[in-house]
Amino acid sequence: MRSSNDWPPMKVARKPILRPARGRARLLAILLLPLILCAREASAHRDDYLNETDVYLTLERGELETEYWLDRVWLPAAEFNRHNAAVEWGITDHWMADARVTAISDGGTNFDSARVESRYRFFDEGVRPVDVAVSLELNTEREPDGSRPVGIEPRLILSRDVGEKLNFTANLSEEIPLDSGTPAFLGAFGTRLNWNSLVRVGSEFQYNFAEHTGSVIPQLWLTFRQDVTIKIGYAVGIDREPEDFARVALEVEF
Repeated sequence: MRSSNDWPPMKVARKPILRPARGRARLLAILLLPLILCAREASAHRDDYLNETDVYLTLERGELETEYWLDRVWLPAAEFNRHNAAVEWGITDHWMADARVTAISDGGTNFDSARVESRYRFFDEGVRPVDVAVSLELNTEREPDGSRPVGIEPRLILSRDVGEKLNFTANLSEEIPLDSGTPAFLGAFGTRLNWNSLVRVGSEFQYNFAEHTGSVIPQLWLTFRQDVTIKIGYAVGIDREPEDFARVALEVEF
């Protein structure tokens, strides 16, 4: 079973409110302008996508990255904040591990989900026509009834550069519950353009083929220093009861 950050959102019964206007996305775009003007240089490391579509590249041996991101989530009848903290570590130049924990804040703060993942890439980037990596994830998520089922998710990562500026990435994975339930096939597809030396823009599309739910997430990467990156995006849910969210993420490399 997958974390609510990565795949179709859990349904949370909360106090009904009016759904916010799409003007929030326009306001977010306006707020991005001063960040773009302050950005200094782009990071050489291709960070994972905002909603964790995994990229082919892994951290270098001994490299450590910490990340925090804040979501403002809108459901048809509720809204709340989601806090996420993660750490990534390069074990070798081709093998890394990461861990993440997520909490929901809606008047109180409660555990939402957690995951541990290990990723390995084959060869160096660009050696083959398609770059290939694999990962295995162990995750758990709090259900509305209070239970915390555990699942694993093996993942195939495919990546292809087109020139020096454009990259396409695909994640193909199987969500396998360890407690009960039925496995589900998941797909994630991302594209990223190195717009200039300061800014990268892109988007990702994620879909759960068993539940017929997913999201589309346009996003932006900014680098203030070579070891500090900010990611900003807005997710539009695909479902009869969609979840939209705005996300701002801060990543620091050591």
